[in-house]
Amino acid sequence: MKIEIWSDIMCPWCYIGKARLDKAIERVGRDDVEIVWRSFELRPEQPRTPGATLGEMMREKLGLKDGDTVELFEKIRVLGKAEGLDIRLTGVRPVNSFDAQRLVHLAAESGRAHQLKSDLFRVYLKEQRNVADHEVLLETATGAGLDADDVARVLASDAYASDVREDEAAAVRRGVTGVPTVFVDGVRVATGVPSVDQFHWALEKAG
Repeated sequence: MKIEIWSDIMCPWCYIGKARLDKAIERVGRDDVEIVWRSFELRPEQPRTPGATLGEMMREKLGLKDGDTVELFEKIRVLGKAEGLDIRLTGVRPVNSFDAQRLVHLAAESGRAHQLKSDLFRVYLKEQRNVADHEVLLETATGAGLDADDVARVLASDAYASDVREDEAAAVRRGVTGVPTVFVDGVRVATGVPSVDQFHWALEKAG
């Protein structure tokens, strides 16, 4: 069974979706599940240096009021807590995720992409650290079991850049316009952030 997930580390809904998918996979109890993390940049123009907070950006670009972002962030916090996650969006400052996406491709070669993805989500969405900073990425990736020299080599080069771009091109071909978007054996799971039951149903149907 092959599960493909288009996501961005900047996306708290993707973090929640991953937690729900993990629960569904555990419920199914299969050991032949292949998870492929596909790259998707929500803000490809975002610089690597943190600037405005997420709330400030949403208020400026979407015309939201302070109360709107507070309410939304609280909703996400509660949904995350229900899945065992600690999501703290108030102080989060979006950055460019391209280098982090490249490291996920590196991690996939040793079967550590799933762990690295979890750690990147946590570092950004809970600890509010800059996941575009190479020192933070090196620390996070080695903590997930990657070799420090390999990580440093990738960060100092453009390695896996073409893999990220191919994922993004594949997203266009397959009609992926937002994240998270999940396919199970080529079949798209319900739009939005599927529940554990929806994920479970998709896995059972594919099996």
